[in-house]
Amino acid sequence: MKRSDKKKLVRRIAKERIKTLFSLAESYANMGDFELSSRYVELILRIARKYNIRLPKEMKYRICKKCNCFIIPGKNATVRLKKGKVIIKCLDCDHYKRYPYK
Repeated sequence: MKRSDKKKLVRRIAKERIKTLFSLAESYANMGDFELSSRYVELILRIARKYNIRLPKEMKYRICKKCNCFIIPGKNATVRLKKGKVIIKCLDCDHYKRYPYK
């Protein structure tokens, strides 16, 4: 097996692991166990950094950059639409995340 093939295989396995951890983080956050979901988010970010994997936008928008908690609108975050932007406020650390929606 060539080195590039091995690297692709490892990255593919890491992406699958990230998807699995993301679904687990989402399910535990919906149940109200934010500590365990935050741990899963930390693992997701560590794997992504180690194997140089860019997270999809759907995942990025659901993770707070400051406190690494899983964001669920209405439970631990507020969502507002203002001047062509979506503004998400994490209620755990009061950090704002803004991105365009047009």
